[in-house]
Amino acid sequence: MGRRLLSGAASACWVASALVLAAGCAPGLQRLAGEEARGAREFFASAAAVTFPIQISFTGFAEVSGGVFPFVAGVNSRTSSEETVGFYDPLGRPVMFLSNDGMRVTVSRGLAAGDFPPPDFPPVTAGPVSLGRILSGAPAYPLDDGDPGRTQDGEWVLEDRRQRLFSDASRRLLLRAEYLFAGKDVAVSYPGREAPGPPPVVRIEISGAKIVLRRDAE
Repeated sequence: MGRRLLSGAASACWVASALVLAAGCAPGLQRLAGEEARGAREFFASAAAVTFPIQISFTGFAEVSGGVFPFVAGVNSRTSSEETVGFYDPLGRPVMFLSNDGMRVTVSRGLAAGDFPPPDFPPVTAGPVSLGRILSGAPAYPLDDGDPGRTQDGEWVLEDRRQRLFSDASRRLLLRAEYLFAGKDVAVSYPGREAPGPPPVVRIEISGAKIVLRRDAE
């Protein structure tokens, strides 16, 4: 049991670290113009329209180096610049907290923290990212004047300097996104999403590892 709890704490730390790292048309995309470009911009602007405060809890697991580790997590976002994300071991003991002030994400230790995070873990300059928005199925960053495009499968795409956003093929929902932050490529997807509103599942991939978060019933 002790080893299982340590594994759960370690996975919660790893998931939190991955979220800290999550922050012209790309090859293979057809650039849009005219009414279709306008429609794509309006679609992604609508996808970014999230109402605060955001309070969500998740049960999930991380696949890291061949192992599968469970965790629980909670998100409390009063605004996009007043956010706390907590990670807990399988018994609900706090392991780690992320606090976002709209420019920096600060990492702090919970009572069940082990070797990570260290007491002097430095804040991460993230810019105007919102972790609550990612987990709510919205773009992580405010939209810049990006280039709208279309994939060969018919998905709309909008790419700006921080993020690349994809609709589903029917162009109703934000289905996945790619972010570049601190030199890391982070892919976020929402498998099984069929309606507007918070997605039931959030999948995050970074450096070969995978995280799956399933939204708890409210």
